[in-house]
Amino acid sequence: MLLPGCSDSSSDSPLGRVPAIFAEVAAERKALDKTLPRVDNYKQVQKALKEFDEYAARSYEEAAKEAEKIIGRDIVCTGDVYPDLKVTGAQVVDYNSGYQSGSFIVRVMVTPKRDIIVRANKYKCAEGEYSLRDTRLYFVLMTADDFLIDLGELNPFSRNTYLGSVQAEYGPGQMIQAGVPCHSEGAPLYINCHTFDFSKFAKIVFVREEDYMAIRKKVYDF
Repeated sequence: MLLPGCSDSSSDSPLGRVPAIFAEVAAERKALDKTLPRVDNYKQVQKALKEFDEYAARSYEEAAKEAEKIIGRDIVCTGDVYPDLKVTGAQVVDYNSGYQSGSFIVRVMVTPKRDIIVRANKYKCAEGEYSLRDTRLYFVLMTADDFLIDLGELNPFSRNTYLGSVQAEYGPGQMIQAGVPCHSEGAPLYINCHTFDFSKFAKIVFVREEDYMAIRKKVYDF
């Protein structure tokens, strides 16, 4: 697996043109940062920075418009690696546009393969039961030819991304039947186009915890 960042301006990405726009802005900024130190004229430097800011602002507006076309699109998921939980699909549901940032929100649907009992915390779980707070599914965001872009984890029982504060539909002691969603809205997953280059993004691959930890160690050394 490669380290994050593989640029391609192709519009065939599941996320459309949006990642390519961010990649283009980043490339322009990088080129500008190399050029400006060699410019002695203060006014020319200020003019170049102003022109870049205007170009970037137009680009981010274009990205937001392009993102509207992606809402509702399904994202390919692979990796049936959990004994009792199955990822049944993922869909782009929203796009957050901020200053120099753009993030797609993907909702991941997960169902039990068998009837399961849920508890508040892991230490309260008997064998075969699942914690509403502590359960994690691990994923990597990859290109079609299996190059790593980013990685992360989610809680299938929670509707929010903050893992320390669970917003679940079920309560401790309840049963979730096989085939019924762990959360009817799906667990959120953010794809931040301003963080890494997602131009070649193709799929979400779910992995076992031990494989995730090994990948994270290799990429980030922790």
